Amino acid sequence: MDLQVGLIGYGSWTRMAYIPALQRDGRAQIVSAAAPSAATQQRIASEIGPDVSVFSSAVDLLSGPPVDAVFVAVSDAAHEEALTAPLDAGVPMFYEPPLANRRQRIRPMVTKLLNAPQVTHADLEIGFIPVFTEAARRVRDGVVGQVQSASVRLQSSWGADPEADLSTLNHIAPWYVDTLNRILDATPSRVLILEGHGLPGRAQRQCQGLYDYGGTWGTVQVNLNCVVDLETTVEVNGEDGDLIVDLFSGELRLRTRSQSDWSVEQVAESEPRAGWPGMNECVATFLDAVTGEPLTETPTAASPVDTLRESLGTAPLPADAKSVAQLHMIGMAAEASKDSGGWAKIEDIDSL
Repeated sequence: MDLQVGLIGYGSWTRMAYIPALQRDGRAQIVSAAAPSAATQQRIASEIGPDVSVFSSAVDLLSGPPVDAVFVAVSDAAHEEALTAPLDAGVPMFYEPPLANRRQRIRPMVTKLLNAPQVTHADLEIGFIPVFTEAARRVRDGVVGQVQSASVRLQSSWGADPEADLSTLNHIAPWYVDTLNRILDATPSRVLILEGHGLPGRAQRQCQGLYDYGGTWGTVQVNLNCVVDLETTVEVNGEDGDLIVDLFSGELRLRTRSQSDWSVEQVAESEPRAGWPGMNECVATFLDAVTGEPLTETPTAASPVDTLRESLGTAPLPADAKSVAQLHMIGMAAEASKDSGGWAKIEDIDSL
């Protein structure tokens, strides 16, 4: 029987990522959707079909016909309100971080997320990209030896919001620090933020975060004023070798002491792409949790869910409430480092 799901928000990400991933998976039927404007509501009926129930808010949707899960993608300013509704209703949700767009509201929302009894799964699709999960597996298997450092480099033309209340490295921590955590199989204890001051406000276009993983250093480098639309690479340096991954091309480069020339290979992503690589796998893993069983057949053998789950070694979900809550506390430590100019200790969620 199909899962009955609702969409909260019907912007470009919902249309280009959520809906294609759900269609590819095949286990869910979209029965309702919420959007505030009449024009978007008309678009929902036109594109999804006349049988879908259309609402103006998340609260109204959750008061309507029952749904087994919701998918939430709204503007940053609307995150807290849109996420609070399903959290309070006890409905499983797949959602976009951050939990709130204001610093003082992050901690209350983290507490609410941790107290929620239902399945919650953040859209941390980078950690589900097949080439990345393959790289993480090789690092854990010791291909490059003892890891000395790991870095994630994001270059894009996105720009930064001069009126944002969150600093850049706080805003993107759920995705890019999560990538470090997965590749190093650990969480950092403290963070030091270095950034420019080219813009008024807290969000800057260029910044760097240094994360202490207890003898291993993790770095996130960000340039949001790049001449290219988007490039993201992950590099791991070990005692016995180096590994570099291009997340969007699927290229994996490896060299070791025994083979110092770079070996280059391609790791295929699942097709068709749903917004970003990794999105199909991320949505499938959430639906696994909602249904209580993994998807056993997929339209392509490029990255079957069972292989993905094994490669991630996830127990429980890799984007569950505890994982996402800790990522938000790492982001808040980045704010403290920004304010002090020095290292900031990362608060553990067990102390909340």
